[in-house]
Amino acid sequence: MSTKLLQVEHLSLETSRGPIVQNLSFDILPGEIVALTGKSGSGKTSIAMALLDLLPSGILVKEGSIRWNGKDQQALVLPDDRPAWPGLRGRHIGYTQQDIFSTFDPVLQMGKQMMLIVNERTDQLDINIESALRLKMEEVGLHDIDRIMVSYPHQLSGGQLQRCQLAMSIVIMPELIISDEPTSAIDKINQRELLEVFSMLRSKYNMAILCITHEEAVVRYLADREVRLDDNRSDHSLDNTNRINATPKGQKAVLEVKGLVYAHIYGGMTYKRGATVGKLDFLLEQGTCLGVVGESGSGKSTLAQLLVGLYIPTEGNITLEGKLIDFHKTADVRFLRSKVQLVMQDGRGSLHPHLTIREVLEEVFNATDGKPDLLSLNELMSQVELPVSVLDRKPGQLSGGECLRVSLARAMLVQPEILICDESTSALDGQTRDGIIELLKRLMKERGLSMIFISHDERIIRDLAHQILVMADGKVVEKGAASEILSYPTHPVTKKIFSWHATSPERGRL
Repeated sequence: MSTKLLQVEHLSLETSRGPIVQNLSFDILPGEIVALTGKSGSGKTSIAMALLDLLPSGILVKEGSIRWNGKDQQALVLPDDRPAWPGLRGRHIGYTQQDIFSTFDPVLQMGKQMMLIVNERTDQLDINIESALRLKMEEVGLHDIDRIMVSYPHQLSGGQLQRCQLAMSIVIMPELIISDEPTSAIDKINQRELLEVFSMLRSKYNMAILCITHEEAVVRYLADREVRLDDNRSDHSLDNTNRINATPKGQKAVLEVKGLVYAHIYGGMTYKRGATVGKLDFLLEQGTCLGVVGESGSGKSTLAQLLVGLYIPTEGNITLEGKLIDFHKTADVRFLRSKVQLVMQDGRGSLHPHLTIREVLEEVFNATDGKPDLLSLNELMSQVELPVSVLDRKPGQLSGGECLRVSLARAMLVQPEILICDESTSALDGQTRDGIIELLKRLMKERGLSMIFISHDERIIRDLAHQILVMADGKVVEKGAASEILSYPTHPVTKKIFSWHATSPERGRL
């Protein structure tokens, strides 16, 4: 029998508010893929931090031990061998984090910072770091590497950043990779490709992988074993197998987009094109939901940021409630943002790290000359299924799912006419996701709220969207009623997005 690479025995974590994880035991063998699952807030990320000995000061190990049995090494045990643990991080244990947008320094080009980080981790002086890094970037499925190396993080998609992070982790050839929600923020096509990458790493390099996920499909497709942090299975699929929404008749258009074009130019002396959106046309009717789908890097998030004035269109018009928006006029941009709110994909990154959630929400009142109402904030927390105690915590003390729900609460304080959700449920477990979807449907019904929902999850699109817009390379390749697009997709990209589900009944070697 193989020697256990990692052993966790009777691990218990707690904060001043109570226990997070109690009496957890599991192990990982060399070359094995283990899935660590559980609902949002169940302690999955805290366990990853404990394995790396990087727990924040507010979380304590109450009892238990973590044993590392790496090859060509003397066995190490936490907490007894804590001084030796930093030597494992990055070299023997790789880590890719869920909050991909805060992984990289926003003011450094990707190639420069990736090589700096790899250089700090390796003691192999005979390797060419850039060549090794480029090779691993190719292995994890990155293309146009020359452009990526000179790009800044905000010029890349979430899927590209995820692959950059993984490439950076495997250059040193660690024995174990801990990957926190690697597929939560990417489309179905990239999900499958990333799962194939994990399978390749195991088969080619005998790397063990601890995959932290809330997606049951990923577990079925990839993992040898599953370690659940809760007894009741929480990934309840939306009951919408045959449901397709029909667009309500006779609704007025609240948003009209005509000939929208945007091209991001960067590069100092040598100008290159980054994110682009080309000739977009669509209508959003009151009380309806437009589902926007496409592969990672297709321009979905760029479109969302254009619609709230974070980018200025190169060409074209945006008309909101009959008013043509002039993006060069402050009053017009203020009007736009009072009516259209964006819930970003990076929930934690969109919240000030040093403010409590109460202070984050009160900022909205201050910006709109309103006054904070304790009762309304308490009710708001209840609406998004968060305890009132969250108001006095900071983002770093919340899970990724909790941060996303806070972002939704903040957006709704403005009482917008249009809500744009950019992959806003991708980091949530099934039960929490379903609760948020039901909340959004209720808001649409009760407030006449219109919505643009960007997602790679067909179940959510099927449950929410009345119209669907499919993007590829910054352009619309297919659009129309949800009933038509979902039942009879015509474009190859649409077929790929809506045809693959990681629902293989048995885990296969890809």
